[in-house]
Amino acid sequence: MIQPQDLINKCEYALKEAWGYIWGTAGEKWTAAKQADLEKTTDKDREQGRKYGSKWIGHIVADCSGLFSWAFKQLGGYMYHGSNTMYLKYCTDKGQLHAGKRTDGKELKAGTAVFKWNGSTYSHVGLYIGDGEVIEAASTTQGVIKGKATDSKWTHWGELTGVNYSGKEPEPEKDEAVVTGKNVALRTGPGTQYKIIERIPTGRTVKVLDNGWTYVEHGGNKGFMMDEYIRKGEDNAK
Repeated sequence: MIQPQDLINKCEYALKEAWGYIWGTAGEKWTAAKQADLEKTTDKDREQGRKYGSKWIGHIVADCSGLFSWAFKQLGGYMYHGSNTMYLKYCTDKGQLHAGKRTDGKELKAGTAVFKWNGSTYSHVGLYIGDGEVIEAASTTQGVIKGKATDSKWTHWGELTGVNYSGKEPEPEKDEAVVTGKNVALRTGPGTQYKIIERIPTGRTVKVLDNGWTYVEHGGNKGFMMDEYIRKGEDNAK
């Protein structure tokens, strides 16, 4: 399960790095060649990109749901690239917003997606990061920005599939382990002298491939993690 703070961190990274917006993209570098190809298109969805996309040449770009798709992939998960389908099929719980608050009276949790309903479709999505703020890939003219959850465009909220909103530490299944240390190194071999492949945040689940200095898999990468920093599923602990 992805932790809400990890999802927030990815969107904050895109904000800090001044990502741009190109419709249909999900975390790719925008180039002059791509802009030239875009300017040859005629469909309405790409009109803003044809007019203003050149400002993002040299930047990483994503559209609103593409930012989520990229973030989930970076965190070892999956999110559909399309805000309407995200709301309809990829929310475990959802409802309406009014002035930045859930209409059911419950707390709007950090890491929740917020959506714009335009009368016929959920046409835009951002991420609520807490303290009344939202990060969104806003438009071709603005790129990735931070705004307020009280903005009237945000009409609905949704807790996303694959994100742990419970605040509880996930329980590992058979042949899995939960990372308990902070940014634990996944290494190429069973010892600290081996090269680090990646660092995995607290609460992330990994698949156990062997015991000892445990051989695990995460997001397609295979390597070794120290047993003292993970909690294995019951069958693996024997």
